[in-house]
Amino acid sequence: MNVETARLAALCAVIDQDLRAIDRWDAEVDAASPALDSEQAGFRDLAPIAYALHNIYNALENTFEQISRTFENHVTDPAQWHKELLSKMFLEIPHVRPAVLPEPLRAHLGDLRGFCHVLRHGYDFELDAEKLARLVRDWRAAKITLREALARFRDRLLAQVARGSE
Repeated sequence: MNVETARLAALCAVIDQDLRAIDRWDAEVDAASPALDSEQAGFRDLAPIAYALHNIYNALENTFEQISRTFENHVTDPAQWHKELLSKMFLEIPHVRPAVLPEPLRAHLGDLRGFCHVLRHGYDFELDAEKLARLVRDWRAAKITLREALARFRDRLLAQVARGSE
C-alpha cells in the first residue's frame, strides 16, 4: 500500500465526517420510526424515515467512493457504478488495501442501495411500511458492525499516516 500520507489523512477526515452524518441521520430514523407501528401511517409519516435511510446510504457511498479513489480508482461499468462500488468494499485487494466491510453486511447494504435507487429515481410509487420497517430493522442490526468496520479501516489508515510522518 503505497499511498501518500496526505491522501490517507484526507480520507480519514472524510470517513469521520461521513460517520458523523450517519449518526445524525440514524437519530432521525429513530425519531421517526414510531410511525412504522401505526396502521394508519401514510406517506407523510414514512417519508422522513425513507429520506433518512437514503441519506445514511449516501454518506456510506461517499466514503466508499473516496476509498476507491484513494486506492484503486477503478469502476468499469457506468451503468452498474453503485453496485460495483459497493461490491468492491468487500474485497481485500492484496498489497493495496484490506477489505473495508465484512461479508455479513453485503445483503443488507445491497437492499439499502436498491431502496435508495428506487427512492431517487422512482416518481410514482408508494412507500411500503412493511418493507421500510424491515430496512429499519436490518439497519439497526447492521449499524454497529458497519461503524466498527469503518472505524477499524480508518484506524489502520491513521496508523499508516503516523508511521509516514515520523
